[in-house]
Amino acid sequence: MARSLRGMTATALAKSAAVTPEWLSKVERNRTTPSDELVGRLAKSLDFPEEFFYRDPAPLPSSEAFHFRASSKLAQKDESAARSLASLASELSEWMDRTYELPTPGIPEIQELADADVDAGPDIAAGALRNFWGLGTAPVSNMVGLLESKGARVFSVSGNYQAIDAFSFRHGRSSIVFLNPSKSAERLRFDLAHELGHLVLHGGSLYEEDSKLRERQANDFASAFLMPRAGILGSLRGNITLADLTRLRDTWKVSAMATTVRLHQLNLISDWHYRQMCQELAKRGFRRSEPGSTLISESSSLWAQILNDLREDGLGFPYLANLIGVRASDIRALLVGLVPLAINGGATQPTRGAGKLHVVSSS
Repeated sequence: MARSLRGMTATALAKSAAVTPEWLSKVERNRTTPSDELVGRLAKSLDFPEEFFYRDPAPLPSSEAFHFRASSKLAQKDESAARSLASLASELSEWMDRTYELPTPGIPEIQELADADVDAGPDIAAGALRNFWGLGTAPVSNMVGLLESKGARVFSVSGNYQAIDAFSFRHGRSSIVFLNPSKSAERLRFDLAHELGHLVLHGGSLYEEDSKLRERQANDFASAFLMPRAGILGSLRGNITLADLTRLRDTWKVSAMATTVRLHQLNLISDWHYRQMCQELAKRGFRRSEPGSTLISESSSLWAQILNDLREDGLGFPYLANLIGVRASDIRALLVGLVPLAINGGATQPTRGAGKLHVVSSS
């Protein structure tokens, strides 16, 4: 787990710690136990506190509860790193539950949605969830806030893990979502809705036979959830032009490309019109960014409150790091783009009472 988080091969670690690759393999397969002195060398090579290696094995999400976006460019090491990050997030999530009064988990699976058929398609499921949450047909003003108000925990995957896209899983009753903060604000919102689609539709199957179908379904769910049919129809005026695309983008807070796809899905533009718009948007740089957008990436109200609570007690990232036996930099990396990271504080661990956090989100 430490190796995967540091992006280090077994060969490189063995060389750094002055052991043989064969011996290290036995350690990782629980065939032999290293001495305290060797644990110290491994910890130094991996830049982990020695205490990390004496902790009980951290639980990893099961394959049945882990939505990981597969990619031809994605190496096995990236999936291992994602699972290791998920384990750290799970431990922090458990600490949050023990320490604070948090919103009741409320992200249902499709079978739980009122009046929703078990085999309902993504569009129907998205509408059913909007009704279930009382969102109507207006734009969702803050996706991070909405999901946190339903008991989800949001984290970042950043730094050495740029190849990893968003992923999600259920941990106990809570849902945990990871985002890659290198994207535009519009695309981050779509990623959140995409992962919400996985959590609602798929019940957590990583190795389901048709992963491409699962990804299309999550994309279709995200489109329908962020841009409901009735809402889109109500915001149109006459023939749809490129100027309309940026107006709709700014209204619904999704990318111009995603807006175009949704208009095509709803048969509001022809196949020819759709191709022409996509080509023109690509020429203007809309495939990689959102020219002219003023949308700011959404932040985490939940983590902002927790960090403020720690700050009031003179604590910070070192305290959270000590809880799970990692470095403060590992905690910072989990929150990149979600909160301001200029929080300081010692690593002392006083007894803490159970606080109360109330995440308020306007939908």
